[in-house]
Amino acid sequence: MGKKVNWGILGCAAIAKNRVIPGLLKADNACLYAVASRGQEKLAEFSELFPIEKTYEAYEELLADSKVDAVYIPLPNTLHCQWVKKAADAGKHILCEKPLAMNEAQAREMFQYCRERGVLLMEAFAYRHAPLVQKVKQTADAGTIGKIKYVEAHLTDVLTDMGNIRMQRELGGGAFYDMACYDISVISYLLGKMPVQAKALAEIDDTYGVDVSNTFLLKYEDGTQAAGYSSLNSYARGYYALVGEKGRIEVPCNFNCRNICKFTVTVNGIVDNVEIKDEECTEYTVLCPDNYMLEIAQFSRCVLGEESPYITEEETVGNARILDMILEAAG
Repeated sequence: MGKKVNWGILGCAAIAKNRVIPGLLKADNACLYAVASRGQEKLAEFSELFPIEKTYEAYEELLADSKVDAVYIPLPNTLHCQWVKKAADAGKHILCEKPLAMNEAQAREMFQYCRERGVLLMEAFAYRHAPLVQKVKQTADAGTIGKIKYVEAHLTDVLTDMGNIRMQRELGGGAFYDMACYDISVISYLLGKMPVQAKALAEIDDTYGVDVSNTFLLKYEDGTQAAGYSSLNSYARGYYALVGEKGRIEVPCNFNCRNICKFTVTVNGIVDNVEIKDEECTEYTVLCPDNYMLEIAQFSRCVLGEESPYITEEETVGNARILDMILEAAG
């Protein structure tokens, strides 16, 4: 058996409990070594659920443990920067939840800080490690639907817990940061280029002061366009699609879907008056392992010196720049 990376978890967030730690436990090159939480009840719950070797009631204590090789940070958005820097000071490699930073300048600062201290930093977009989106991109890049003219992405849910951090402005809440970052990520990944113009609208909650839904439009230098919709108060849906000169690709799946996933490619339709006839629709089936396991395994290989981070600094910084453009456009 090869060397395993000892992981520390900073905080007992729901995403850590429900997805990341279960994924970590499946990765053959990772070990759940330590968890830190300022809440004793949550720490006790995690200790009962998972085979944790060490628990700490302070994040600093976990970072001081020399046996911790890498840390996963699922803290609120506005806390990412300070704890990434503290982890880097402690010599730990860092997988940090999306969005990594509150803006492009902060993202650049965080990467530079980690680089100067010789540690790796990667933004945690688990869906990007899955075969589904990779197969979709391969299909589009192969010219199956011709030149891509338009991409759209939707991610919505109904948030019922108004005490959730997503409703707290001071912690970086709102649909732009929590949900639209997915739309931006998949659009950028599929198109592989930066927009030159952005437009956006947002619905702001009067009580909490965060956006609970938003729509954005992006325009690219070659005329390609993209659109995204995200919401914390709309019927749950994950979806993205590409429209080309010769056809379309539709992916009616949640971003972090698992097991059997499907997407369709439709081509060769003939327009007859207002009807489209003779379309050829092919359904592709992709088996997706646990995206979070794939993410942890990939970053662990990076820590072991076997690979480079799959979610690159360039990608993260570029997506932060697009989010800045959208936020400015939305006012």
